[in-house]
Amino acid sequence: MNEAFLPLIDSLTTRCRGPDGSAVLEAVRANAPTWLLQMPGFLDVADRAAFRNEVFGATRERMSREFCDLVEVLSVDRPWVLVIEDMHWSDFQTVDVLSRFAHGDRKAQVLVLATYRVGDSIMSGHPVRRLHQDLEIHGRCSELQLDRLSKTEVEHHLALRFQDEKLASALSGPMFGRTQGQPLFIASLVDYLVNHESIVEIDGAWRLGSGTALSEDVVPNDLINMITHRIDRLSEDEQQLLEAASVAGSECAAALVAAGLSRDTVETEEVLEGLARKDHTVVACGVSEWPDGTYSGSYAFQHILYQNVLYKRLTPARRLQIHHRMGERLEQGYGGRTENIAATLALHFEQSHDFPRALRYLSQAAENSAKRLGHEEATNYLSRALGILDRLGTTDQYGPRTSLLRQRSWARRSAGDLAGSVRDLEEMIACAADAGQLRHEVNGLLAVSRFCLHADRRMCLHASNEALAKSEGLEDDAFKALVQGSSASINLWLKGWQEQDAALCEKALRVTADARDHGTLIRRYGIEGILECLRSRYEECRRSGTDGKKLAQEVGDVYIFVLFNVMESTALIHLGQWRRLQRETIAALALAERNANRPAIALCRLTLGWLHVEAMDFHGARELCESIDQAVLEENPFAFFFQRAVLAKVFVGLNEPQRAHQQFDDVMQRSNSDGIMMDYTIYAQLHHCLCEYSLQVGDIAQARTSAIKLYEYVAPAPDRNHLAQAHGLLTRVALAAGDLEEARAELSRALSTLEDTDMPLAAWRVYRAGVEVCESLGKPAEAVRYRARFEEVIRTLAGNFEPDDRLRSSLLAALDAPGAR
Repeated sequence: MNEAFLPLIDSLTTRCRGPDGSAVLEAVRANAPTWLLQMPGFLDVADRAAFRNEVFGATRERMSREFCDLVEVLSVDRPWVLVIEDMHWSDFQTVDVLSRFAHGDRKAQVLVLATYRVGDSIMSGHPVRRLHQDLEIHGRCSELQLDRLSKTEVEHHLALRFQDEKLASALSGPMFGRTQGQPLFIASLVDYLVNHESIVEIDGAWRLGSGTALSEDVVPNDLINMITHRIDRLSEDEQQLLEAASVAGSECAAALVAAGLSRDTVETEEVLEGLARKDHTVVACGVSEWPDGTYSGSYAFQHILYQNVLYKRLTPARRLQIHHRMGERLEQGYGGRTENIAATLALHFEQSHDFPRALRYLSQAAENSAKRLGHEEATNYLSRALGILDRLGTTDQYGPRTSLLRQRSWARRSAGDLAGSVRDLEEMIACAADAGQLRHEVNGLLAVSRFCLHADRRMCLHASNEALAKSEGLEDDAFKALVQGSSASINLWLKGWQEQDAALCEKALRVTADARDHGTLIRRYGIEGILECLRSRYEECRRSGTDGKKLAQEVGDVYIFVLFNVMESTALIHLGQWRRLQRETIAALALAERNANRPAIALCRLTLGWLHVEAMDFHGARELCESIDQAVLEENPFAFFFQRAVLAKVFVGLNEPQRAHQQFDDVMQRSNSDGIMMDYTIYAQLHHCLCEYSLQVGDIAQARTSAIKLYEYVAPAPDRNHLAQAHGLLTRVALAAGDLEEARAELSRALSTLEDTDMPLAAWRVYRAGVEVCESLGKPAEAVRYRARFEEVIRTLAGNFEPDDRLRSSLLAALDAPGAR
């Protein structure tokens, strides 16, 4: 340093001092040439720091005051809003100016919006956090903590970003799941997807380019780098603790993290608490208490991406070790209540390659999910378990594999995947056959036969016959009787009444009277419901359906629940308990819709359609039938025949004979081409309606044929309901043919069949036929009596419903319609 500069420095320092510092800035400008301040040698002066602190400290003070003066003057005419973003990155002078302005007593019309990230400010020691606290203490500021975006807000943001609501709807779920609504992460992920052409612009419109857009593994590099940089600023001990916490999950107990590292719980909790206060990578979220008395603080990652990045930093062996330690500690802590955390234990033991325990807890987790109606989740657990068996490749897999396949079949069926359910059952049967386990093979065949009764009738009958034949090799007489009863009930349902089949059903019910296990009870209720329905003992049939629903609900089997609801509804419609039918089926429909079970949804809507058409709300019935998924009708013959039967009644009721005729043609074509039989109740409905249609179009010969077919089908059974209706139809056919004596004789048979019964739907139809016969015979007094009985039934049925229910109105309107059925 040239000593010649020293007098000049002294002169500048002296001349720049003032009693009030008012001339500092002007003095520097006038007396310190720019070339001097820029010379390298000048920066080496020993008392440079003192000089710069004196001169430029005073300068900053003056500039801060002048800034505040400027803002005050500018806000005289109009209010101002100053926005200062990311203050955790700002220089300290900005914080000084903001502090001076906020603490001042000026009357400026200014709103200052300053944003900062608390975690980053604490980690870097930035003074903005202290300024915030100071201003808040003195009432100089208000804090507005910005929440993360909701899923709806994320969708709105994406719609604005891409100008496509459909694309935004498709992306919002996965995007929200990955980012949890964190705006910074959303922006980064959107940029990543666009840059990697997962979202592409084609002809001015944005479209999904590949499945990567929906992948849960996508984490942009800039986010990884940001999170990694933040983690690397922590101590080594803190990093290890967070890595162990990432193994525990997005939320964890300090005791579990301690177990993963084999260290003291209190010490671990103190470190986590310190991280929650200073770093905000984790946040405190209450306490955790285990059944064995373990008590510690609970902590959650601020964002799932932090957990993901930390988890991937672990070496494979270290990760396996921590998983196993945590699994064993949780197992110990929960003792005999491990079913409450089965999914967590399954994950820890699966990741630590303790496969026997992983299999046990995956099965238990699936059972828990099924009870909560989480059937997709249950299917995933069971698929993981079967995958473990495939990896092990051991020969002694029969027991666990058949059990898991049966369990997954139930889950898939309840989720609406009927084809997948059947595949699992078929694989289970093959597995049992290979292992020589005859009873399990027969059990699988029984499951296929009962399930396919409504899904694939050819497979149903084949499986039923196979089960019956193979059961002969079993020594368990009670089980053989159950198999025989199950096969016999299917024959009754699809082939009509046979005394020998009924006897086998009775035997099965006797030998299972004291049964308590789920599989036997489900089969028992199915056999009993079919038998009592064909006997027209509808209260007993209803009870079987109700009990079956309860049992299915206990295990979360949605599809079987709905099938039993159809059984219950069949009884209720003939008992005239229509409000109860409506209430129960609407509840079943809600359950099916929550599980997105398309076949179950279809059956519920068809059941409601049946109710509407019998109540003569033909338009409502038609709407329900036409809302059915066509794919379900193609896959499920029961749903197909059910829909066509209801639509045939709709179009007869609407006096649209051509459209009614189309329904009959569709049924005949499907039945002939596929060789599929109709079940008892659908057969009775279709032939009843075909007779009404034929009378409507004046085809008396066809009407007689249909009525006789119905009579011959139901007469062998002790079914007084359909038998009375068959005689009622023959009454009307004879009347249309002008044979009054035959009409009177058939009416007498119908009335005799109805004696001492409570079947209002059949009674209504017979009494209506009685009115027509008596009017034709010139017996007005008798006609009035039958009309009164007919109207009494109608009013009783209408009384099921609330005054504003459309079914009440449609029923009461029938009293004024001379052509009402």
